[in-house]
Amino acid sequence: MKKIFILLTLGLFISCSNVQHPEYQANVEITKKWIEVFETQNFDLLTEIVSEDITATAPIYGMGQIGYDTYMNDIGKFYTDNFSNVKFNNPVFLPGVDNETLVPNGGVRIYGEWSGTSNESGKDFSLMAYHWFEFEDGKIISTGDYFDATGMMLAVAPDQE
Repeated sequence: MKKIFILLTLGLFISCSNVQHPEYQANVEITKKWIEVFETQNFDLLTEIVSEDITATAPIYGMGQIGYDTYMNDIGKFYTDNFSNVKFNNPVFLPGVDNETLVPNGGVRIYGEWSGTSNESGKDFSLMAYHWFEFEDGKIISTGDYFDATGMMLAVAPDQE
């Protein structure tokens, strides 16, 4: 009886730990498209995958929460216009969870290392980053970026003469 109880408990633990939201894999694919935006400087792709109702936490000091227009211009356009040879190296995709229940919600979290070159100075950058995404109707509705944006900009700034 004791062995049966242990096996049932172990089975329950394993089955619960593998619970995945049915939309998770589709949302990983949208997240990969988001990465592609910056790797290929394809701003038009960003307009296809971001909801006009987006709320975003910007990585830039003091910006805080931003909406669609600011996200598209100050994040999307800025990075696609000003950097080349961009790569997101060694990505780790993880399922997002509801902040209150901790149940998978179809969201995606990613860790990795961005690298690339400033178009203005020709200097290279490399930095670790964490991003999270939540989705609605196949589009990014909420997101946050965590990396040292200020340090990155200082590292690629043109030399002072």
